[in-house]
Order: sequence, then C-alpha cells, then structure tokens
Amino acid sequence: MEAGRGRAARAVTTAVAVAAGVGLAAAGFAGSPAALADVSWYGVGALWAVWLPVAAGLLLTWVLGSRTGQIDLDLRVQDAMEGHPVRLELGLLLAMLLGYAVGTAGLSTLIRQVSEELPSGVALPVTRLVFFFVLPVLFVDQGGFSTSGHGTRMPALSLAVREPWRWLGLVTVAAVGVPILLDLESAAAPTPTGTLLVVLAILAGVSAIEEIFFRGMVQTRLELLAGRTAAVVVTALLYALAQAVSSHYNTFTTMVAHDPVEQVAVAVVTYGVQGLLLGYIWIRYRNMWINTLVHGVPLVLATLPTVAGQGGAG
Repeated sequence: MEAGRGRAARAVTTAVAVAAGVGLAAAGFAGSPAALADVSWYGVGALWAVWLPVAAGLLLTWVLGSRTGQIDLDLRVQDAMEGHPVRLELGLLLAMLLGYAVGTAGLSTLIRQVSEELPSGVALPVTRLVFFFVLPVLFVDQGGFSTSGHGTRMPALSLAVREPWRWLGLVTVAAVGVPILLDLESAAAPTPTGTLLVVLAILAGVSAIEEIFFRGMVQTRLELLAGRTAAVVVTALLYALAQAVSSHYNTFTTMVAHDPVEQVAVAVVTYGVQGLLLGYIWIRYRNMWINTLVHGVPLVLATLPTVAGQGGAG
C-alpha cells in the first residue's frame, strides 16, 4: 500500500513539473506561436544547437548505457547518500538557488551604481561560484557529516570513475557537438590562447559548477525523495529558470526575447530541454566529467565565434 502511494506521489510530481514547463513555454509563445521556429541558442538555431543534439544524445545514452552496471551503480549511490538529511539538504539547495537569483540582481545593480566602466555581467560568475559551489560545498555536500565521511563519498563516486562503460558518454559528447558545427557559419577563430581561455572559463567556471549543483546535488537528492523521472524533470525546470535569470544579466550573450515571460519560455525550450539530457546522462553514468563535457562542449562551440567577433581573435 505504501509503495503504491509512493508511486502515485512520484507520478503526480512528474506531471506537475511537466505541466509547469509546458505552461511556461506556452505562455511565452502564446502571442506568436511561429516564434518557436526562430528560437536560437547563443546565436545558433535551436534545432541544431539543442533539439537535434538532445534527441541524438538521449538515444545514444539509452542504447549505450549498461543495464547490468546500472544496478550496481544505483546501489552505490544509495550507499553514498546514506545518513544524509536529504530533505534538509534539498531545502538548503533551493534556498541557495533563490539566493543566486536575488544575489545576481543585487550585485548587478550595485556594480552599475558604483562603476560605469565595469560591466554588470561580472556579477554572474561571482554569484554562480558562491551560490552554486562554495555555499553548497560548505553547508550541503558535507551534510553535517564531515567527521564520518558521508560528505565525500558521492563526489568520489562521480569523479574517480574507473569502470570503462561509464565513459561511453564520450560518444554523446561528440553527438551534441557535431550538429552545432554543421550549423555554424564560417567565422574568424580566436587565437589559440583565447580559445584555451574560453574553454577553461566555460568548462571550469560554468559547466562544472552548474553540473555539480544541479545534477550532482539537487537531482541526486530529488531522486531519493521523488524518484528518477520526477527528479530529472524538476531539476531541468529549475535549471531553465536559473538560466533565464542568468541571461537577463548576461551582457555578453543574451536570449532573444521581447519580455521576461518570453525569456522564461525560451529558457524552458532550450536549457530545459538540455537539462533533460543532462539529467538522463547523470542517471546512466554518474560521471561528472561526462556531464561537464556534454554541458560545456556545445557552449564552447557556440561561443568561440562570438568571442572572435568581439576581438577575441587577437
């Protein structure tokens, strides 16, 4: 009986999350449904940058994911999270997500008032580092169990990857990059130094931090409370909303949207869809290196021409 109620609760959670995502997207495009075809992601058409790569990535991950190894991996995740106050930790993580939105707005406003030369977009890497990495690691990842070792077992599982099959996600990394390359127009490339800096900045300063927070911390705990499917969908929606906030204050690359409602809708149909793939990959491999690359490689490929066009070519 209790198991049946648990399944029903997970189904309801999933349905509510899906309805929320569809509703947000529909609200943004209600005035101009045809605008969905014009959605772009970092200047690249969403069809090539998001939807085709995600479809290919989901299929490849489903085909290549080890079913036998999956059972053992799931047991290791449960063992790694044993003893954690999951509800409390999840509440703290959601508070930090809210802190990210409020902190970014506040710091951006402060920068504009203090200096006209310093771009307000500088607030983003600061608040991302603080609210998605520093504070979660200090107050959640250790989980109050630093003396017993609970806090370090999940990171060790996701970073010290020894099983060869857990690296099959590299195929997905290639799959999400190729469609973007096919759609990119010929453009000047940054210098080798500029390229290296962009790659490091995106992989270390954006992709790794966001994947550790959203997939490694938030989704893992949601799985224990609401089940896999609900965790993937809810985390993808939270990820999309966070990206809508980021885009509003990102002076380097912004979403093409006429108002905040449409901006959220664009985030849902781009970042939210990407979040579904990233969440599924996390379930299959629990390999933070793969998640970081699947997240970061498309971003690097889409960003490099923009960097070159703004003088990054040297």
